[in-house]
Amino acid sequence: MNKERNIFLEKQTIKKALEILFNNFPVNKKPESETVAVVDSVKRVLSKPVFAKLSSPCFHSAAMDGIAVLSKSTFGAHEFSPKQLEIDKDAFYINTGQIIPGNTNAVIMIEHINEKDSGFVEIESPVVPWQNVRKMGEDIVATQLLFPRNHKITPYCIGALFSGGIYFVDVIKKPKILIIPTGREIVAPEENINIKPGQIIETNSYVLGKLAESAGGSYTGNSIIEDDPEKIEKAVKSGISNKYDIILIIGGSSAGSKDFAKQVIEKTGSLLFHGVTMMPGKPVLLGSVKDTPVFGIPGYQVSAIVAFEQFVQPLVLNILKQQRIDPVQIKVHPARKIPSKIGVTEFLRVKLGRVGKKIVATPLKKSAGCITSLTEASGIIKITNNAEGISADTPVFANLLKPLNLVENTIVIAGSHDNTIDLLSDLIKEKDNSISVSSNHIGSMGGLMAIKKGVAHIAGSHLLDTSNGSYNISYIKKYLPDIN
Repeated sequence: MNKERNIFLEKQTIKKALEILFNNFPVNKKPESETVAVVDSVKRVLSKPVFAKLSSPCFHSAAMDGIAVLSKSTFGAHEFSPKQLEIDKDAFYINTGQIIPGNTNAVIMIEHINEKDSGFVEIESPVVPWQNVRKMGEDIVATQLLFPRNHKITPYCIGALFSGGIYFVDVIKKPKILIIPTGREIVAPEENINIKPGQIIETNSYVLGKLAESAGGSYTGNSIIEDDPEKIEKAVKSGISNKYDIILIIGGSSAGSKDFAKQVIEKTGSLLFHGVTMMPGKPVLLGSVKDTPVFGIPGYQVSAIVAFEQFVQPLVLNILKQQRIDPVQIKVHPARKIPSKIGVTEFLRVKLGRVGKKIVATPLKKSAGCITSLTEASGIIKITNNAEGISADTPVFANLLKPLNLVENTIVIAGSHDNTIDLLSDLIKEKDNSISVSSNHIGSMGGLMAIKKGVAHIAGSHLLDTSNGSYNISYIKKYLPDIN
């Protein structure tokens, strides 16, 4: 058995690693395309420009309910000198959207006419040519450019395409991603699975696969491969021969004696970098095998997600000729001082909630294996590699993971945890889905200090005063004397 360990001899910064990625895999060739029905084209990227085949509307139509008239026949009409028009000769009843008769060029609103019993209508003001009329081509003119190449189709675009007589479009093929989960300890998620000590349910391939789809790609999940370099190599070669655009080896990128991703890449191609100065996600590696990017993705769940979002997602977007959308940022106040390692860019997951006039950021578990640190997070603070952490007294920016209105409507609870809080959170959501509960387990004294600092609405506490057998009262009087 291979007892050698991988060593991170030269970790790259995120910026340098991205430069290596795009220098080795530049997207300068014409992408492969396919034709899809317009109704199925939402979120796809056009590979060719689209020009309208029809004008919209393709006839002059009424913009209002009323009567269609020749505008000059209305000239001279006045409140004190109304004009009469004969129905079906000088005036024609019409509904919104109907084609206007050929000998008319304006519409008088139904509210502005007085009907007479003798087949006539009376008007008290004139109309100008094309008043209350949608002229042919008002929205779209045949042959005009509807959308340029590399435009991403939205649901709004469907209406414009159909209105312009377009029923099929040419789009860039979705980048194909092969995901290879590795590890002797992982097992596939199945109903009624009997997990044994030492086993872990394999979730990364599903999470990363769905992240790939959300970025615009498609994915195939390989069956789990034990820590066997020959089998991993075979899977990589199979992915290359089947023309996958990107290959991800999950697990096996770290420094363990059974981490074989680096070994496989060096044997089948070339290693471009191994290790990035970020946390979580440091062990990520990148290689090139027959001009195909092959990533070694860390096995810890949060590390895998961060590595994907920092490197794989930008590559997918680049293949699709799309720009990365910057996240929404807001200014937040850390609930406490948060240390960090200098020389490492840290992606800190935090819970956010407004307390008084400021939005408070409470850090979640830093463990790269705690997926709940992402599912519970409402924001991410990026601590740069030249900082030793963030101060509790200095506001910083956080990238929002949830809508701002949910952050604003969050009840921040700190202190000793009680399962009743979980039940309360569920009941609140049942009654009003706009309100959320953020519960942070920092101990009873931590809860009292959070109230004192103004970074929580409610604190859970069960502090025993051994001198008289009472709970909490003496501590509240001592540490929160000014709070009633």
